[in-house]
Order: sequence, then structure tokens, then C-alpha cells
Amino acid sequence: MDKESLSWSIKTIARSPKETLLAELGVIFLCATMLIFILWAGWCYYSKEPMHSLYQIVTLTGAAIYIIALGVRQKTIYNYTIKTNCAHLEYYLHYPDFASSFFKGIAIAVILIFVFIAALTGSLLFLIGPAAMACIAAVKLLNWENPIHHEQSLPWDEYNFVTVDRKRLMIITHRTDVTLGFEARFQHEVLFNKYLNFLHTVLPSTAEFTEKAWKW
Repeated sequence: MDKESLSWSIKTIARSPKETLLAELGVIFLCATMLIFILWAGWCYYSKEPMHSLYQIVTLTGAAIYIIALGVRQKTIYNYTIKTNCAHLEYYLHYPDFASSFFKGIAIAVILIFVFIAALTGSLLFLIGPAAMACIAAVKLLNWENPIHHEQSLPWDEYNFVTVDRKRLMIITHRTDVTLGFEARFQHEVLFNKYLNFLHTVLPSTAEFTEKAWKW
């Protein structure tokens, strides 16, 4: 009989520290490149109106911070249920409780603006090009839902290798390929050690446990 042995939830960044750092540097580089190009292309204007160049700096700096905070470093909520036969995982991106209403409000506002412009001009030609893409995005945003994903591990007796990363508090079980496996994440060492001890009781006696940094 498959009984529940452990269960926990954790909110953390899904990417590895290396991937997160590279993504952050990429965003900063992209925004800095755009800023340099804008200032270079409009140097004659910005040299006479330095305050306007400050607006560009503030805007692109804010964009970089926004993308990093809500994109690169966005956290994921993981809900684990560990049973005697296998493990079940439910995970989804973390958003504030008001996110759904906020996104739908933005979508409605954009759609109303397009309707107003169409009524004012008496034409829908303005929807050609970028405006059309914005309208489609607004419609999709109106139906926004935070998708919930599910994952199930293999039966415990099919795993042959285990990676134990004490620094990141992660334990990964592998069948044959040690670069792939079922990832378990923890907030503290107590639960980390409980799960590790549990694996010693359910995995084959030949399973190899290796303590090292998990790169993925």
C-alpha cells in the first residue's frame, strides 16, 4: 500500500545560481546597450537637453530592475508529497494574490483604449502592426490563469544514483543519467536529512549517494 511519508512546500527560484547570474548580466547588458545606442543616436538632442537623457537612463534602469525582479528572479512554489512507492510534485509560479485582477484590469484598459481610438478615428487601420500584437496580447491577458504543473517520480526501486547538494539543500534521484532526475528542494536541514534517511530505506541497496554541487 502506497502511504504518505513526508510532505512540504517551498518557495524558491527555480534556476541555479549560475543561470540566475548569467540571466541578470544578460538583462543588464541588453538594457545598457539599448541606452548607449539611444544616447549615441540622439546625441545632438540629448547634449542640449541633458534632463531628457536622464529620463532615458531612469526608464531603462527601471526596466532592467523590473525584468530581473519579476522575470529572472521570479520564484516558484513547490508542493511535495513523498509516498512509500514514489513522490508527487505540484509546482507553479508565485504571483501576489491580486495578480489575476491586476492583469485583467490592464487588459480591459488596453482594449477600451483601442475601442476609443477606433470610435474616434472611425477606422481600424491603426490595428495594423504593433498595435495588433498589443491587442492580441491584451485578449490573452484577459484570460490569464497561473498554470499548475504536476510531476511524479519513478518508483523508488528504479533509482540507482542520488546527488546530495547540501549547499543548495537539494537531493536529486537519478535512474541512469546523473544529469537528469527528480529534484527535491528544502528550506532547512531537518527536513533535508529526513528525506535523505527515507531514501536510504526505499532505494535499492546498490544505489550510489554522492555529495556534490548540483549544476542545474
